[in-house]
Amino acid sequence: MGINKPTEMIPLFELIQFAIGTRDDFPSAPDSFDDWKALLLLVAEHSLVGISFPAIQRLSTEGKVPLEIYYPWEVAVKKIIRKNQQQREAIVELYKLFLDNGFRNCILKGQAMAACYPEPSLRQSGDIDIWLEGDRRSIMSFLGQHFKISDTRYIHSEMKTKEGLKLEVHYTPSWMNAPWSNHRLQRWFKACASTQFSHEDEALGFCVPALAFDAVYILIHIYRHVLEEGIGLRQLLDYYWVLVNLTESDRTKALDDLRHLKLLRFTRAMMYVMVEGFRMNEQYLLCEPDSRLGTILMDSILISGNFGHSDPRNKNSRTESLVVHGWHKFQRNLRFWSFSLSESLCMPLFVTWQYFWRRKNGYLYKGR
Repeated sequence: MGINKPTEMIPLFELIQFAIGTRDDFPSAPDSFDDWKALLLLVAEHSLVGISFPAIQRLSTEGKVPLEIYYPWEVAVKKIIRKNQQQREAIVELYKLFLDNGFRNCILKGQAMAACYPEPSLRQSGDIDIWLEGDRRSIMSFLGQHFKISDTRYIHSEMKTKEGLKLEVHYTPSWMNAPWSNHRLQRWFKACASTQFSHEDEALGFCVPALAFDAVYILIHIYRHVLEEGIGLRQLLDYYWVLVNLTESDRTKALDDLRHLKLLRFTRAMMYVMVEGFRMNEQYLLCEPDSRLGTILMDSILISGNFGHSDPRNKNSRTESLVVHGWHKFQRNLRFWSFSLSESLCMPLFVTWQYFWRRKNGYLYKGR
């Protein structure tokens, strides 16, 4: 296996591998201040400043990191730790608020993912995603009494907490473009729901998904971002730690579920990325990697950057018309037909359906 990574990405991958312990050294460590600064910016772009810091500390003791780089890195990490603590406290309040009002719930991604890491406080947190049990009408009625909803989509509503943190309340964790695939996925979520809503982590103070569930859900989450815009290395590293922490029985179950959901091709591509990007030991892989499909996925990751921010094909996404934007998204989906032809071809169908569904239900808020 092998792929030609852009030259500027090689130090990033090696630094991550050094930080997570799959590499014993950092052969491409920068020689100059400017190169270190460029690496720091790239690490920040992928939200890996905290995760990479133990490696930076080790390199610093060996005199390989300029102090002008080390100190800003250290300050940024302290901010990450502080924000994680604030977010965790906010999540506990939200969890209790919903639970006390009859909505069982669990935290998706974010702080739930951090628990898989050797040092959870170093994972850079993003939005708060919470999955609620109950029907949409009841949930939205409750949300309207406690929050100002800024946007509502098929899978979630967006708002902010009193601390100003972005909150996404999920009615379902994810979706598929093809109606038959989505029906299958929603049935699977429904079958898994009760277990997730009762899987409380006492140390965290709220419910988080079981790892066997995350082994499927996080992969789907990554798949959605690959199709929609692009994915960052933080989300891929999340999946790395999910796989590392799985038991053998959980690994078997996750693969069975992914096969049932017709996601085996993307799973095999992801296994290739796990090996190429993070040097994952084969004992943690769900299945045999596919180098052809994996190269397609890896190339997309390298081009797109974090959530597609570095992809020149996405540069006009915020200013173009809905029709043009939709056409560009369709073209992007078609590039990944190898993973699922029906998922690529049905993208316009789902987007059109969701637009009229939002319009019919009054979810096309002003400015959206």
